[in-house]
Amino acid sequence: MKLFAIAVAVLLCAASAALAQPVVTANGMVNAASAIEAGLPNGDIAQGSIFSIYGKNMGPAAPGVSVTKFPLPTTQGLGGTTVNVTDSGGVSHPVILLFVYAGQINALLPSATALGQASLTVTYNGQTSAPQTFNVVKSSVGLFAMNSAGTGPGIVQLYHGSNPPTLNSISNSAFPGDVAVLWGTGLGPVTGDETLAPTQVNLGAVAQVWVGGQQVSAANIAYEGRSTSSGEDQINFTIPNITGCYVPVMVKIGNIVSNTVSMSIMPNGGTCSDSFSNYAGLNVQANGLRYGSVVLSRSTSEIPTFGSSTTDTATGLFESYSGTQMVDARGLTLGVSVYGACTVFTFSGASATTADVITPTYLDAGALSLVGPSGGSIPIPATSKGIYYDELGNSSTIPGVPSTGLYLSPGNYTITGAGGANVGAFTATLTLPAPLTWTNIDAIASVTRANGVTVNWTGGAGYVMINGYSGITTPQSAGAFFTCLAQASANTFTVPSNVLLALPVSATTAGIPVGALMVENVPVSVKLTPTPPSGLDLGNFSALFSSVKLVGYN
Repeated sequence: MKLFAIAVAVLLCAASAALAQPVVTANGMVNAASAIEAGLPNGDIAQGSIFSIYGKNMGPAAPGVSVTKFPLPTTQGLGGTTVNVTDSGGVSHPVILLFVYAGQINALLPSATALGQASLTVTYNGQTSAPQTFNVVKSSVGLFAMNSAGTGPGIVQLYHGSNPPTLNSISNSAFPGDVAVLWGTGLGPVTGDETLAPTQVNLGAVAQVWVGGQQVSAANIAYEGRSTSSGEDQINFTIPNITGCYVPVMVKIGNIVSNTVSMSIMPNGGTCSDSFSNYAGLNVQANGLRYGSVVLSRSTSEIPTFGSSTTDTATGLFESYSGTQMVDARGLTLGVSVYGACTVFTFSGASATTADVITPTYLDAGALSLVGPSGGSIPIPATSKGIYYDELGNSSTIPGVPSTGLYLSPGNYTITGAGGANVGAFTATLTLPAPLTWTNIDAIASVTRANGVTVNWTGGAGYVMINGYSGITTPQSAGAFFTCLAQASANTFTVPSNVLLALPVSATTAGIPVGALMVENVPVSVKLTPTPPSGLDLGNFSALFSSVKLVGYN
C-alpha cells in the first residue's frame, strides 16, 4: 500500500507539472494594436513592434505584472516569465517583455530579428512551451483603438490652438486643419538598445495615411516614427477637410495595409452629427444610445453555375448601448459615414472577431405589423426580445429551392408598433421606389486586389454601400470584410487597392470562392413617429435593396 501511495503521489505531481507547462496558442502571435490574425495580409509581426502572445500558463494570474522602469526585462524575465525567438537565420533573441499574465504576454520583438519565419517559446517558472511559428516582416502597422481590439474609434490625440491635447471621440470631434496624432506600432525597425527609453527618430515618408478615402499628402505628415514609449509609433498629420462621425483612417506601407480605425471630425468640433449618425443634442458618450429601426429588404444572391435567389424580408431591431459601448463601437454604418470612403474589419469563422462584437441590451417594442400596397396587415414576429424578422416572399432559379413569390413592390408601406415594456407605440410610412440595377455584375468574374474594382449601377436613390469579403481556410478560417459609401446619384464607385489589399487571396471550397461582392442601396429612410418614440433616442423606418455575387479575390 505504501508503494502504491508513493506511485500515486508521483503521478499526481507529474500531472500537476504537465498542467503547469506554458502553452502558446497556434497562430497566437498578433500585432498588439490591430489584433489581426496570422494568415491575413496584415497579420505578420514587424521588426521592433509590440505584439501580443496568447496561450495559457504563461505567467502569473490576473492582473499580471507590467514593467515599471527601464531597462526593460529580457533574459532576467518579468513575473517569472521569459520569451525567446529563434529567427529565420537561426539566431536566438530574448524578447523584450512589457506585460505578462497567464493568458497573454505583451512584448517588443527586437528590431534585429531576421525577416521570415521565426519560432517562439515561453518559459514560466522553469518550464518551457512547445515552439510556435510566426512570420516577421519589416513593417506592418497596427493602429490602437478605444476598444483595445483594433476596430472602431481609434486612439487619436488632437491639438487645437493653444489648448492642451485631448483625445478624439464622438463627443470631442476634431477640427479640420488641426494636427492629430495617430498612435500605433509596426512602422519599422530602429537601431540601438531597445530595452532603454527610445529616441524619437522621424522615419520620414515611410507610410501613406488615408483619412476618409483621401490620402494625406507627405507635406501634411510632420512626423512618423517612435514615440517616447518603447515599440510605440506615432504619426502627426494635418486633418483634411472631411467631416463625419466615423471617418475611416488607415495606414499603408508598401502593399501592407493597417487595420482601419475611425475618427470624428466636425467643422466646429464638439459632438458629431452627420446624415448617418445623428447624435446632435445627444450626449451619447455619457448617456449611451437607445435606437430602433425597421428595415424592408430585398436581397438577390447570384451563385456561379447554380443560379440566383431573391428574398424579401422585414427586420426590426430595438437596442440600447451604454456610453462606454458608444465610445468603442463602429457606429450604425459599420464604421464609415463619409461618402467616397471605405472601412475594413477582419472576421474569424463566420463572424467578426469576438472582441469586435459589442452586445447591446435589447428593448421590448411590443407587436409590429406591416401594411403594404396590396392591403392587409402582416405581423412581424419577434424572434427574441427586441429582434423582429419575417420572410415576406422569395423567388429562386436554383434547383430544389421553392419560390413563394415576391412581396415588395413600389408603393406605400406603413409600419405600426403597438408599444412594449421599453418602447412606446409608433408608426411610420415610406414610399418604396423601384430597386437600382447593378449593371456590370455579370462582367465581374473575379477581383484583382492590386487593381481595385469598379461597380456601376443605374436607378436608385439615397446612398449605396459597396461591400465585399474574402476568406482563407488555412492556417484557420478567417478573412476581411470591407464596406464603402457612395451617393446613389454617382452611379459608379471604385473600391481602391489600398482597401482591397487588406483582404486575403480567397480560398476555394468545392470550387466556389470564399469571397463575395455586394451592392446595397438604401433609397429611403423616414423617422418613426412620434420622433423619437418614447424610450428611444433615434428611430428609423427604411428600405434596403442588395445584390450579392460570389467572387474570388486574387
